[in-house]
Amino acid sequence: MTSLAGAVILSDEKRTVLFKNRDLLNTNHADELFYDVDCFGIRGIDRATGEKSGLTVGVNRYGLAVASTHVHRTVDPNYDLLAEQITMFAKDAEDGLKMTRRHLNGGRKYQWGNLILADHDSVLVIEIAGSDHSIERSERKVLRTSHHIMLDTEETLRQSLAKNGKYEYEHSVNRLYRGYELVKGMTDVNGVFSMLKDHGENPSIESICAHNMKGEGPDTRRSYVIEVDHARDAKRPSILFHVAKGRPCEEQFISIPLVFPADEQVMERARSMYFK
Repeated sequence: MTSLAGAVILSDEKRTVLFKNRDLLNTNHADELFYDVDCFGIRGIDRATGEKSGLTVGVNRYGLAVASTHVHRTVDPNYDLLAEQITMFAKDAEDGLKMTRRHLNGGRKYQWGNLILADHDSVLVIEIAGSDHSIERSERKVLRTSHHIMLDTEETLRQSLAKNGKYEYEHSVNRLYRGYELVKGMTDVNGVFSMLKDHGENPSIESICAHNMKGEGPDTRRSYVIEVDHARDAKRPSILFHVAKGRPCEEQFISIPLVFPADEQVMERARSMYFK
């Protein structure tokens, strides 16, 4: 399963924006909305097996936003389970990194993936492969697709993709390059939404909004944006969750205000807006 995720800090607006285009190979997928007193997120469910993952994207009351991208499936637990723990218990990106290191140093292993963590003044990527990890820090923007940049996993991933035959390593690389072109000039939230709908020269499997043109791979079927506004109160930010339940180039985004601490009425309103 491929995907694209990243985060930008819009300093002039005192706003952090995390985003993700989630690609799926088939329609046997459903979202489960997770809304607790202090955090919110989306879990994926395979309709065929009933299997749940951890949070594919989430945010908590501190304004820490988290997302993941898939790199390579192994027998180890899904990295989304770690993303969920970070969303539930970390206060900022550095806190989430410390938690990750405790897990890995304690002997835990995870499937290969990338975790994007973003708070009010920093963003970072944690690349994970089993018990190995590497970190990219930035004061403004990070982006990942379906490969690692820093970990030495390219050859193994190329071999795995060659066996599958539907998605090539270069597809992920080209998608990342296009994403960086767009992120580089991003100055406001509208730029994020425009990027998630982007096809470059033509819709394809490696465009930001991925299109499965010849049955050769996955399509973008969900698009998520978490908008965290720190302008009024950095300790209690205003948070909006946006979702397009389909290709973002075709579907309108639904905007859901998130309130923390959340009571049952707030949670139910969010569920009704998401699943209407």
